[in-house]
Amino acid sequence: MKAVFFDVSELENNRINEFSEENNGIDITAYKSDITSAKGEDYGAEVISIFINSQLRKETLDKFTNLKLVLTRSTGFDHIDIDECKRRGIKLCNVPDYGDNTVAEFTFFLILSLLRGINLTRSVSANTAPGDELEGKTIGVVGVGRIGTKVAEIANAFGMKILYNSHKNNQLVDSIGGSKVELKELLNSSNVVTLHVPLTKDTYHLINKDNIKYMKKGSYLVNTSRGAVVETEAIIEGIESKTLAGAALDVIEGEEFAGKEMEIIRKGENYDLIKLALEDSILKKYDNVILTPHIAYNTHEALERIIDETLENLSNMLKGKELRNVVV
Repeated sequence: MKAVFFDVSELENNRINEFSEENNGIDITAYKSDITSAKGEDYGAEVISIFINSQLRKETLDKFTNLKLVLTRSTGFDHIDIDECKRRGIKLCNVPDYGDNTVAEFTFFLILSLLRGINLTRSVSANTAPGDELEGKTIGVVGVGRIGTKVAEIANAFGMKILYNSHKNNQLVDSIGGSKVELKELLNSSNVVTLHVPLTKDTYHLINKDNIKYMKKGSYLVNTSRGAVVETEAIIEGIESKTLAGAALDVIEGEEFAGKEMEIIRKGENYDLIKLALEDSILKKYDNVILTPHIAYNTHEALERIIDETLENLSNMLKGKELRNVVV
């Protein structure tokens, strides 16, 4: 069996090499770069493993003529054409539980940085304006799955009031004083709004130009979920109107095109992509906007969990065992 791994870190590469030595029946190739680095012989693979940097759309799937299993080393899978995988009978598995603590802790790193006026891309001066405490402030958690629930628990430890928006009640969050409310009320009542939802057709531009105006004057917005959950233009409007005192974004719309802005502009093929590239550049000029390059997940512990669960599923396929965390 042939498997190809893309977007591989050094830690992951070491684990993959160990796995390959222990399983003589598999031929594994690993690339540091994304799926665009695949070579001719790679397209015969039965298994590929990717991360969010690799876009797996129909035109790419067309090249992998023998593909049976896709292992994405992420919780989200909006970078993969699910319908096309289903149509071709290709199994897809994700890693849904690697980053509960990791992303929740990073979320609070961003929140604390925002409220203390610290932007790590710029020098911190002793004359920085006074910041604000978290205790007594209201946090609005949009999405209370594993990560959102952990964020609520940390907020409770800081003495914050907790509002959350979800399809159903979360008993754990309720037990620490959280209140389930509609999104409009959450936006209107929260000092900090933090997003922890997957990107779906229902959450696309969940925060947008129309509802950003409902946010409490002087509030903060944090996004560590997926970029397109927030309309970039809405953030710019929120900052310019001072509705937002600041924003911290580990993810932004169109982040997969970072570094390709001039290519997009030169080609002029897609106005929406050009607009996104320009808006992302505008965000960088604001001192009260913190931008980090999708690293909320990035700890040694999380990376170990990701690669271990991925390799466990690869082992399950080799041994004919049931796959874990099957999406389709």
